[in-house]
Amino acid sequence: MKKRIFAFLIILVWVSKISFASVGDFTISDEAKLGKKFYVYITTHFPIVYDPYIVNYIRGIASRLKSALPPQPFDITVDVIYSSQINAFAGPGGHVFVYTGIIALMDTEAELASVLSHEFAHVTQRHIAASIKRQKLFSIGSLVGVLAGALVGSSVGQAVAVGSVAGVQSAMLKHTRKQEREADQVGIQYLVKAGYPSSAMVKAFLKLKKQKVLSGENSVPPYFLTHPGIEERISYLEQMQKFFPSKGKKRSNKEFEKVKALVLAHYIDPDISLDLAHRLKDQCCRRLVNSFALLKKNKIKEAQQLMRDDYCEKKLEFWDREKGRFYFRLGKMDYALKYLNRAITINEKDYFALYFRARIYGDKQQPKLAIDDLNKILEFVPFDSEIHTLLGRLMGRYVSPFYGYIHYAYAALYKGDKDLMNKYWSRAKSLAKSNQEKRILKKFEQEYNKWKKYW
Repeated sequence: MKKRIFAFLIILVWVSKISFASVGDFTISDEAKLGKKFYVYITTHFPIVYDPYIVNYIRGIASRLKSALPPQPFDITVDVIYSSQINAFAGPGGHVFVYTGIIALMDTEAELASVLSHEFAHVTQRHIAASIKRQKLFSIGSLVGVLAGALVGSSVGQAVAVGSVAGVQSAMLKHTRKQEREADQVGIQYLVKAGYPSSAMVKAFLKLKKQKVLSGENSVPPYFLTHPGIEERISYLEQMQKFFPSKGKKRSNKEFEKVKALVLAHYIDPDISLDLAHRLKDQCCRRLVNSFALLKKNKIKEAQQLMRDDYCEKKLEFWDREKGRFYFRLGKMDYALKYLNRAITINEKDYFALYFRARIYGDKQQPKLAIDDLNKILEFVPFDSEIHTLLGRLMGRYVSPFYGYIHYAYAALYKGDKDLMNKYWSRAKSLAKSNQEKRILKKFEQEYNKWKKYW
């Protein structure tokens, strides 16, 4: 027993001194280039969540964890993918993605932080780079497709790999058991150093085990799950947590519950949302989830009754926005506009509220107000193709065809649709007459030259 404890402590000392791994021929520069291409691929092919309350909260957890990391060659980023799959993954170059499905499954901020800390450890230890070197795959262009097939775990990701040599390479790129153990050992240290209890990682793994996500019995590729040998891993994590006493004050889950409520209300199947809502301690968070779930199930009266209570306006800062969103879904635009205006008064940076208000202004044939709101949104999310599409429609009709086509070109650019982009860009060129329009074309060309490197 003493020998086992001694060996365990040696592992902890060794892991604690790790900064970032070197993998020889596949350099940090190579991984950074691959990471940019991979990021563009993911964000142009999969639905990214832009709700500022959700995104800012997740990135806040990420920032806290990053403060616990040693110096890194990559600026680690975190984005949220709209998917019911219960997972998260770390792509090359420090690009981490977390799915709405896993946010919905966790019950505390610490549990969600443990998922991120595990993925951060894959980044800091450069596990993808090591796998690429092991398989001798060094073509940056072809690696984007191979990694998408290995990581993403959906029909789109698999389509670029299955039925080709890339399909075999994708299967061989999964993390090794040794890499998973290292990610656990390094990740739990990041978690504790950031002020979270080490027990959170065990609790998160137990939830994942309960969902049978980790058994490899579903359609998600094993590499995307990145968690083989779950029984063994829970066992040694339970041992590890004894060596990492919790630091600092216990963190409140108030903000986590708010974000989880938004996720359950809008990004999860309504039957699942209704089932999970009771685990929320806050009454208003439960009301929010249940009202939108019932609305999706066409139980309008019950949904309206839950949303009608104004008690929650003081409890949830985004209640007015959600109420406006609720009435927008019902087609009651005057009610929706009333609450969206109140929401924007409270938080002028809530670009989701601006989005729904712009939609209403467009329907009411108030194009100037709609265009103003959409342009404000682009200050926060300049690469959102949907906003450019809406702007293209409105400006093409009410301002000039040139502005319509240039925004359609931007929308196609940010979707990664080169053929459609060239079509709209060509039409915009043919219509550009004034010096201002020519400057706008030049700006678009500069943006295209930036993005085409990553296609």
